[in-house]
Amino acid sequence: MATLEELEKRKRQLEAQIQRKKRELAKSERKARNHAVMVAGGLLMAKAPGGDWKSVDWNALAAFIAGHADEISACGTQPLDTDGASKRLREWEKAKRQQV
Repeated sequence: MATLEELEKRKRQLEAQIQRKKRELAKSERKARNHAVMVAGGLLMAKAPGGDWKSVDWNALAAFIAGHADEISACGTQPLDTDGASKRLREWEKAKRQQV
């Protein structure tokens, strides 16, 4: 039977392992979200005047987006976990590249 000290040590090890796993998951989530944000931004910037982000009137863009929030919300689909959503995005990107 394990001693109290051994159990305490094991508890600390497990807590450290849990914290590492939480950090890994958060990092993975951030990476996937950042990719999605870049793709969404690319869609917007492709329609910028001359395709140049430096010529965007950010107040006008923000007002346009706010004025079309319901239409943007209608673009939603079934939510997936991070891996599934990333896969769906990458498949969409691949299909778009093949169209060109």
